[in-house]
Amino acid sequence: MTDEPPASTTPWRRDPREIEAGLGAWARSRYGNGARLTDVRAPDSGMANDTVMFRVDNDALVARLAPVPTSPYPTFPTYDLALQQQVIELVRERTVVPVPEVVHVEHTGAWLGVPFMVVRAVEGFVPSDNPPYLLDPNGWFMRGTPADWARLEESTINVLVQLHRVRDGEELSFLHLDAPGPTHLARQLASHRAFYEWARDGHTVPVLEQAFDVLSATLPRNDRAVLNWGDSRPGNIIYRDFRPVAVLDWEMAAVGPPEADVGWLTFFQRFWADMAAGYGLPPVPAMFGRVETAATYERLSGDRLEDLAWYEALAGLRLGIIAARMSLRSIAFGLQERPADPDDLVMHRRLLQRLLADL
Repeated sequence: MTDEPPASTTPWRRDPREIEAGLGAWARSRYGNGARLTDVRAPDSGMANDTVMFRVDNDALVARLAPVPTSPYPTFPTYDLALQQQVIELVRERTVVPVPEVVHVEHTGAWLGVPFMVVRAVEGFVPSDNPPYLLDPNGWFMRGTPADWARLEESTINVLVQLHRVRDGEELSFLHLDAPGPTHLARQLASHRAFYEWARDGHTVPVLEQAFDVLSATLPRNDRAVLNWGDSRPGNIIYRDFRPVAVLDWEMAAVGPPEADVGWLTFFQRFWADMAAGYGLPPVPAMFGRVETAATYERLSGDRLEDLAWYEALAGLRLGIIAARMSLRSIAFGLQERPADPDDLVMHRRLLQRLLADL
């Protein structure tokens, strides 16, 4: 028997206890010397940053921290909190999509060693990635009824419909990608290539190279340009009564066709379904299917979606780059062995190969 705590499965995360002192000092500087910091805790979610929940007096708040510069294998090359704040404020002003209220953005490392953004907490349920909400019989989602699931499905698709009513123009120029290509979609694919070149850290991942080849050869002629959320999936939404009450995680926002967001949404349903089948688990609830989602989107928006199979493959590529980066991080921290086959850095390699074969 030992008194040592169990080894962390996410050792790259900062311990909330080491953040607490700086957070308390920040709270006193903002709310006065009598401000009382309590209930500091960290949810076990998110790949790109540390999230800390806490209370200052009677206010429930959430801080999103930029990664520590010295931490190995950050998810993204940069973590721009000012851009995220700008997107949140734009969504709040231009749409009916619910977003958290930004309380403060600290651009320096004076308090916590890194920049951070504080938002007001929103009560509700967030679909979990671990265990996956579609596979957890004891989770809030699986305790719902088919009518609850249908309500969540349509209201989630409607979030995308509302976001996509923000068309490209001067107010979205800050989201234009600095990448080559004649359309916003072509520039998204080019930016994913640059992301891969950075994320692979000198390793070649053949299945991702194949994906770039196939997607480049079959690139749709789609010049539509709307606000893309970028990380459009239920795991980034807070729900009450199976309806969205806060839409989160804007670090991957961009300008592109609406299909880019819809394909990310439907891909993740396939990802969880493929995981369930791979582990011999019961099938996940039938929702966010490609055809059905496109039909619902068209009914709610009046706009027709095209080539969703291509956009699901694009989503598989983008998640594959992130997955490979996360695998390299786990290897660096001694949590997994380096695989003999570099394609095994991508947890969904076989699903991605099937998606590419359909193009």
